[in-house]
Amino acid sequence: MMSLTSDPDIINHEASPEKFIGLSHYFDLIKDPSYHKAIKNTTIYTLGAIGIIVPLSFFIAHLLLACHKFLRPIFSFILIVPGITPPIVLSILFLLFFHGENGILNQFVATPFIALLKSINSPWAESLPDYINWQKDPRFIMFALIFQSVWRWTGFITLFFLCSLQAIPKNLEEAIELEGANFFKRLIHLRIPACSHVILFAIIYLMVDSIAMFAGSYRLLGGSGGTDDAGLLLISYVYQTGFTFQQFNRAAAISMSVVPFLASLIWVLFWRQKKDEVQ
Repeated sequence: MMSLTSDPDIINHEASPEKFIGLSHYFDLIKDPSYHKAIKNTTIYTLGAIGIIVPLSFFIAHLLLACHKFLRPIFSFILIVPGITPPIVLSILFLLFFHGENGILNQFVATPFIALLKSINSPWAESLPDYINWQKDPRFIMFALIFQSVWRWTGFITLFFLCSLQAIPKNLEEAIELEGANFFKRLIHLRIPACSHVILFAIIYLMVDSIAMFAGSYRLLGGSGGTDDAGLLLISYVYQTGFTFQQFNRAAAISMSVVPFLASLIWVLFWRQKKDEVQ
């Protein structure tokens, strides 16, 4: 109901009651460039996170499956530590990782790599600074946000893939192998279909997390969208509108605006999964 009523004028200390304005907030969003930017960034962030985490987790799960059974629990626990770490602790680690010239990523990866490119006179290095400011350079802000998601959830999703792969009956593996199927055929015709439920879960989970993620984005960008709003996510725009500009009803409209799309997408994914099972 908040999204259907007007915001009280808190700045001018008006005590007028909220008025029913229908869909006015939603119509205003259609003309709001910041809202469009937040939707675009959130879409890029979601697709980037899903596109990296799901294949990477599937690959790591195969590596764990191939390693010694006594080492598997140790590696599995190490992988899921970021996923079970409190978000505020994890966001501080991200800040140390990406922070300015002295951040871990710059000191050990980015800066030496840029120096190498410049030493060989690579044309790619011409537009790059001596170090990358992950928090302020609009070219790399989105990469930093996606990297946070990959860092946190890859191990968590890997554990589900590992459980699904271990649940495949050995006689099926042996039967398809006796038929002369190589690793890639076994992967396509047996292992990926066996993990289809995990893939569906991972896509929905990461999609919801991408829309609701706040702690990491807030720690990196301070509740803003960064330079040129390059990292303005939908949840960040909701925070700005509600807590910075004190327009809580409008913030509610921003939040509710994606519910129909998200619900429809989840329904399509489940419908597609059920259709594949019937076939």
